[in-house]
Amino acid sequence: MNRYLEGNYAPLADEVSTVDLPVSGRLPRDLNGLYLRIGPNPRTEVDRELHHWFSGAGMVHGVRLREGRAEWYRSRFVASERGAPNTNVLSHGGRLLTLIEGGKPPVEISPDLAHQAIWDCDGTLSRGFTAHPKIDPATGAMHAMTYNPRFGSVRYVVLDATGRATHTSDIEVPDGPMVHDMALTATRVVLLDLPVTLAAAQRRGAAGLPVATFPFNWDDQHTARLGILPLSGTADQIRWIEAPRSFVFHVLNAFDNPDGSLTMDVIRYDTMFVRDINGPGDATPRLVRWTVNPATGTVNEEPISDHRVEFPRVDPALTGRPHRYGWFAGFSPDGLLITDDVNRDPAAGFGTGPLIKIDTTSGQTVVYDYGPGRVTMEPAFVPRPGAIAEDDGWILSVVHDGTVDRADLVVLDAAALDAGPVATVHLPSRVPFGFHGNWVDDRDIDAARSAV
Repeated sequence: MNRYLEGNYAPLADEVSTVDLPVSGRLPRDLNGLYLRIGPNPRTEVDRELHHWFSGAGMVHGVRLREGRAEWYRSRFVASERGAPNTNVLSHGGRLLTLIEGGKPPVEISPDLAHQAIWDCDGTLSRGFTAHPKIDPATGAMHAMTYNPRFGSVRYVVLDATGRATHTSDIEVPDGPMVHDMALTATRVVLLDLPVTLAAAQRRGAAGLPVATFPFNWDDQHTARLGILPLSGTADQIRWIEAPRSFVFHVLNAFDNPDGSLTMDVIRYDTMFVRDINGPGDATPRLVRWTVNPATGTVNEEPISDHRVEFPRVDPALTGRPHRYGWFAGFSPDGLLITDDVNRDPAAGFGTGPLIKIDTTSGQTVVYDYGPGRVTMEPAFVPRPGAIAEDDGWILSVVHDGTVDRADLVVLDAAALDAGPVATVHLPSRVPFGFHGNWVDDRDIDAARSAV
């Protein structure tokens, strides 16, 4: 059995459209915009033995909120002749972009999800983009570490606030590493060159062992290292530092320190894709802080929390700047990746996947449990207009309810999770466990209306 094709991992066959969604509670009238989420949703039969969770066409899900109403929900397949983005969806430079890594350019979608077209930034992204670009809040520039294993290099790309390419630099790396995320500070970018590689999958195949449709495996021969460059730096400026032997899908945030070092809060795994070649289900995540010192060439690691968390989010206004809080999806046996029985409710027969808020300075945590059978996906933090405090805003996340096999969009007060939902938008169908989503404010929607 391939668990990534079962339960709420299973793909949906049809697109859905509905209007005037029922809401429990009261939606904040300041939440005017579009919540978007995307994940893999294969449209055709797949090899059940070799299918990898990261493979398959993407399906984007959208919920339109305006003036206290949930106007509509729509789900649409995203596909083009040059790929099917399935990993992230965000707004930049007046465009709504669906993203994937490993060699495929973004596909732009219209705000009503009705139209789509490839966008390769006049050829700059023709050899691929990334799932996790970082936007500098001071300049609006988007920084990205893009990779295509065929080229034997990672391309550092900078797009300005309008989406115009202003910088590219190719950085040679051996073995074709998987580079899912990166780190950005106010002055530097960090390339994560870690031991999950295409070369390891190729060696596995040459040995006659099965290789999944997403061809990356743990690489015992590849050194874990971080490459540090100045903003808009070039390959000859990179400073390589050996990192703790591990794999990182996601960086919560990073920032510069007065002594010239930098801090990275990351979700680390001791290994990845060793036994479970179809997904990340055989590894345990830990939130740790890496203090990277280019002067000494060292990385010091300290644990932040014992909670098993993933899909980290921070206030986007603090990207690359010192932060205190992070919001995370907590792992559950029936939801996100973990396969043991922790958090299982024997009465309901389902697991619970809570939202977890962590104070990274003290390690203090607040856990909000959505209830038996309910599993949150990645949270998104939306600041309240005029907010001053770092956690003055809302958390939006899609929550799967295994008791009825359906999803809700749940709104919580980011500073008072214990108070329970501010509002719950009841969606007409389930939303498969996927990857990433973001809030797009009305101002960005207006900018994107004529883009596609």
